[in-house]
Amino acid sequence: MTTKYNIVLAQINPTVGDLKNNTKKILNIIKNFYLKTDLIIFPELSLVGYPPEDLILRDKLIDEANICLKKIHNYLEKKKIAVIIGTPMKLNNGIGNAAVYIKGKTKKAVFKNNLPNYGVFDEKRVFLKGPLYKCINFKSIRIGIMICEDIWTKDIYEKLIKDKADLFICINASPYDNKKQIQRIEVARKLVTASKKYLIYVNQIGGQDELVFDGGSFVMDPEGEIKYQMDFWKELTNSIELKFNNKKKIVLLNKKIKKPYSYYFNTWNALVLGLKDYVKKNSFKKVVLGLSGGIDSAVSAAIAVDALGNKNVIGLRLPSKLSSKGSLIDAEETIRLLNIDSNTIKINNIIDQYIKILKNKFENKLLNITNENLQSRIRGSLLMAYSNNFSYLLLSTGNKSELSVGYSTIYGDMNGGFNVLKDIYKTDLYKLANWRNKLEKNIFKGSIGRVIPENSINKEPSAELSLNQKDSDALPNYNQLDQILYYFIEREFSIEQICKRGFPIKTVKKIRSLILLSEYKRRQAPPGVKLSSRAFGKERRYPITNKFKL
Repeated sequence: MTTKYNIVLAQINPTVGDLKNNTKKILNIIKNFYLKTDLIIFPELSLVGYPPEDLILRDKLIDEANICLKKIHNYLEKKKIAVIIGTPMKLNNGIGNAAVYIKGKTKKAVFKNNLPNYGVFDEKRVFLKGPLYKCINFKSIRIGIMICEDIWTKDIYEKLIKDKADLFICINASPYDNKKQIQRIEVARKLVTASKKYLIYVNQIGGQDELVFDGGSFVMDPEGEIKYQMDFWKELTNSIELKFNNKKKIVLLNKKIKKPYSYYFNTWNALVLGLKDYVKKNSFKKVVLGLSGGIDSAVSAAIAVDALGNKNVIGLRLPSKLSSKGSLIDAEETIRLLNIDSNTIKINNIIDQYIKILKNKFENKLLNITNENLQSRIRGSLLMAYSNNFSYLLLSTGNKSELSVGYSTIYGDMNGGFNVLKDIYKTDLYKLANWRNKLEKNIFKGSIGRVIPENSINKEPSAELSLNQKDSDALPNYNQLDQILYYFIEREFSIEQICKRGFPIKTVKKIRSLILLSEYKRRQAPPGVKLSSRAFGKERRYPITNKFKL
């Protein structure tokens, strides 16, 4: 005798704290599928969104989550369908991160055991560790339900194996980084090869502040092969069909395997989704950014158009007498290629007025660095004025290389509500620009083909804050700089370890000093999409006042 089960993987995009609309989204999916499916699986904390951070400490949030969960349960009470929903719930004298199984009048909760407390995670701050898992009976089979980090823990899934799980289900809010997709597969493979059972892995999609969730929910067979893969970067509800025989052996009837995406495809999608959801979830309509003709602003503008459409992106040119003719042409080409609205404010007279006042106050001792930063701050003030006056979100356009070494002006080009390039090194930015210019698939809101001026990619980078200025005047070439930064930041290497890889000790020490000195700037920088395993912000936390030499 065989039994077939139809199971829906609900790869949804909840909004943190928006319990009303999250519940509405969950109920709409249940209403669409309850007559034709046996089980719907939602992601981790899907009722309140992830990560809720200190919202969990608010009693009102927990009370509202319980009301919403009861509303869902009431709807399901006379239905034959079962659901698994992630939500916070009372646990002893605190709150647990729960996966709630509901079928008919039955409601059972399992609580996350392994609370991550590294990188971007801070769950031990707000959640209590749950008791060891036990399987849940679903019709004629036993399900081992786990929550995200628990699948990474051998002791946890071994307990479910001993409890005779026939099928494993893991609900997740697993944020993207450029190594995470491979890591998930490796971890899942350890579970299925140990248990000899199928695994259903359901992940969240969407952007939340610095984090972006890539989806990519999958089904893995007992041999460790992915037999069903949902799309990355899309909110989807897909059905799978499992067949059980009388020995509870499972066969997946519908197979769908995706080819791995390239690094650049994933990176661009992460940036687009992160920006789009930040704008939408924070109730902005349009974004504004400064267009200098350089690679950073050109790529930022292209990402913004891909995320929001060209009608919702405004480029502002702010030339001074030091702006080269080539840069003005490149900024104009960016506007033309992206077909965005633009405006121009010449800042020469404003600079002259500032310098006149300051020279008088400084007894004609105006330093070059003061003069350079003054230009950047004037531009930053004008951009903020646009943001304030029209309620546009201002995009900062600095990249990770510049933020690492402080090659940016606080209250100047660092101004903004969001920085889409915050976690991309300069050398990767050029490669990403070339990838986007060659894109021939119409998968974003922007046009296909070239959207970034070739000259913005090919010319030597310059802030153009002094005569004939080049980035290379103050910094090593970006190929060398970015490698050293990677070893310092992502790998946490010492000076000695980096020098052994062939870099001059004088250069390495200079870069280390710049990284440490620039911490105070990064603390005041806007949020931006996390892409790497060590992004600035939540993930890399160093003191501003610090005499310890790395």
